[in-house]
Amino acid sequence: MPFDGFLMKLCVEKIAERVVGRNLKNIYLSHQALYFSFDEGDLKVSLHPNFAYLSWVEHTPMNTEKNGFVELLRSRLRGGRVVEFFPKGYERTATLRIAKIDEIGRLRNYSLYFDIMGKHSNCILVEEGVILDAFKRVKTRFRDIFPGEPFKEFPVEKSLPEELCDSEVLKERLLRSGRKKLSEAIYTVLQGFSRTSAEELLFRADIEDLPVENLSEKDFRNLHHALLSILDEVNRGLIYLYFERDEPVDVSIYRIHRYIDFKECQDVFGCLNHHFAFVEQKDVYVQKKNRLLAAAKSRLDSLLELHSKLVTELSESNNFELYKKYGELLKAYSYQIPPGLERVTLLDWETGEQVEVPMEPHLSSIENSIRYFKIYSRLKRKAAGVRERLTELENEIAYLQQLVVTIENSENIKELTEIEDEMIENGMISSNSRSKKKSESPASEPRKYTYNGFTILVGKNNRQNDELVKTSAGYDIWLHAQGIPGAHVIIRTGGKQVDDDTLHFAATLAATYSKGKYSSNVPVDYTYVKNVRKPKGFKPGLVIYTDFKTLFVDPLS
Repeated sequence: MPFDGFLMKLCVEKIAERVVGRNLKNIYLSHQALYFSFDEGDLKVSLHPNFAYLSWVEHTPMNTEKNGFVELLRSRLRGGRVVEFFPKGYERTATLRIAKIDEIGRLRNYSLYFDIMGKHSNCILVEEGVILDAFKRVKTRFRDIFPGEPFKEFPVEKSLPEELCDSEVLKERLLRSGRKKLSEAIYTVLQGFSRTSAEELLFRADIEDLPVENLSEKDFRNLHHALLSILDEVNRGLIYLYFERDEPVDVSIYRIHRYIDFKECQDVFGCLNHHFAFVEQKDVYVQKKNRLLAAAKSRLDSLLELHSKLVTELSESNNFELYKKYGELLKAYSYQIPPGLERVTLLDWETGEQVEVPMEPHLSSIENSIRYFKIYSRLKRKAAGVRERLTELENEIAYLQQLVVTIENSENIKELTEIEDEMIENGMISSNSRSKKKSESPASEPRKYTYNGFTILVGKNNRQNDELVKTSAGYDIWLHAQGIPGAHVIIRTGGKQVDDDTLHFAATLAATYSKGKYSSNVPVDYTYVKNVRKPKGFKPGLVIYTDFKTLFVDPLS
């Protein structure tokens, strides 16, 4: 659920207790978030389109960015005193008023308007009703946000929930929506409500999402009771943090029953920041993952196209033996061939067949023979060069296909950063594309499983794949999905015999962390590590192996 009006109002009111009457020390920008720093912490206003929100944090951000709007805020607001900070009902808009004595001793009154509205989020600096500037200069159907324009607040036509606490008033207000479905009517009529909170209201009222005009008197009564229950929870001033698979997925100030795993928090900003820190980190992860995938796939596509062209060239060059045969026949029968012919038919003494040989009529038979021997030599050299280049290309294509799978299977920023380092070292991306210096933190560890007393390791990237083979004992067992990119899997045997169940489980892991993870009956080869080797010049993660057997398994679901 987005940062809704209920949560906005609670956060603004709690932050106001900390900042009203205090002096603003500084303003920073980092990753589309503005930080307004005070002695005891920072007001954080995230204007990111995917996770716009407002909170209180206990630290100044790292990696701050230069920005013209921020410089204007500093020049006008730094050192000013916060007069008030208040929300606009349950709308996702708040106003921060700051008073400051300027350099000539004149009192200046500024207003900062924060709109926390997804991709329309903004921060607007206003003095005496005129816009000085904004984080985003935009023109909308409601207003123009440009320096010098008169400031207009978003028009609000919704009702405060408290105004509809009477069941008849609620009914009358919703009935104006006509044939709209109830959920849509709720979030278009009531301030603070989003689609998710409207669904929660319907759940509490035990009402189907019917057109408003189809509701019964009982439905309206149930809806009224449900609204009162939500408002009662809103007034408690607590916060709920929701989890799926141990990851924070949502936050609200009233219970949302669609989630089973949740935590009720007294520390509003602690829980709020925990949720959005995860969301922000996940966004960074997704962006980095998409960037690395795009670079790898772009390089792979270009090499596949080149490979196709070289295969065609090789096919055209592979008939060089025919030109050798022409040269030999013309040389052998030169004394019998009259000058000026465009073609001649000669007996091939090796096959007993008649061969028609094209000729240049202005050249003698010997000169034609020499010409064909030259063509033969040139095409033979070309074919050898093309085959060599194809071998190199196929090695690099296999590496890139393996790289794509490791990027897709990555699970966190650290793993992606290691893959990014590998791509930089291989010249696939520039070091300038990195937002930070190379991390000095320890390298990530392979995935580790314990099964039937055996340790099973799964490489997370090509470096780990190479290291697993390099550091394993000769009689450890190596597994890999057959003929497709995937992780290297090692069973640490400790000199013991590996049972079939463990072998099957390890093969399942190899299938799961391969390009065949969405297939069934995936062939997985296995052999002793002593039978696996990496020839000189092979790209990271690529090996050859012998004396293997194959299992057919289904990946883990």
